[in-house]
Parts: sequence; C-alpha cells; structure tokens
Amino acid sequence: MSDKRLHKRQTRKENAFLEITLDDAERGVMQKVISCETVDLSEQGLKMYMSESVQQGLISDMLIELADVDKRFKLTAEVKWVSPTADDGWYFAGFEIYDGEDTDFESWCEMIAARNK
Repeated sequence: MSDKRLHKRQTRKENAFLEITLDDAERGVMQKVISCETVDLSEQGLKMYMSESVQQGLISDMLIELADVDKRFKLTAEVKWVSPTADDGWYFAGFEIYDGEDTDFESWCEMIAARNK
C-alpha cells in the first residue's frame, strides 16, 4: 500500500467511538456506536483498530478521547480503506477527517500541530 499521507502521523493508542447512522428497510433508521482504538493520528487522518468492519466511503461522526487532553473531539470522517487484522473479527480502518459543521476540527488540528513541534 503506497503512503498517500499529507500530514505527519503520531502513533497513539487512544479511545475512540464511531457513530454510524444505518437506514435499514426492515428496522428503519438506527444509530450504532462502535468502540475503537486509534493506532495513529494526524491533522486530517486516523488509523483505527475496530471490532467491526465498516463500509469504505462511509462518512460518519466520531468522538476521540485523548488521555492527556481534557477535551473530547467530535469529528466527521470518511472511511478510506478497511483491512482485516490477524486477530479474527478485528479490522484496521483508515479515515480522512473533514472540516464539518459543529465539529472540533480546528481545535483538533491545532492540538496535533502543537504535538508535532
């Protein structure tokens, strides 16, 4: 896999929650939250370790908690790729973070940039 990263990545294991809205013909619209862990992160991207696969191209909200920052970051991101891991039933997924309405995109970028200095 070629490296197409635009920003420097930081290796970080942190808690993350991916919120997905599903539109099921039988059950209607449902909200689903998947608990994840970050593997690495940058201003505009994340690699996550997940217990469920998600559809490539899905755009969803996520909540990132960093142990040493007294803030939760609400972000909007698109799933760019998904790959199974050696652990049965677990996946790695790459996300591109977008500047969205009512998100913490600007403060996220500022925090990451400060850590990269």
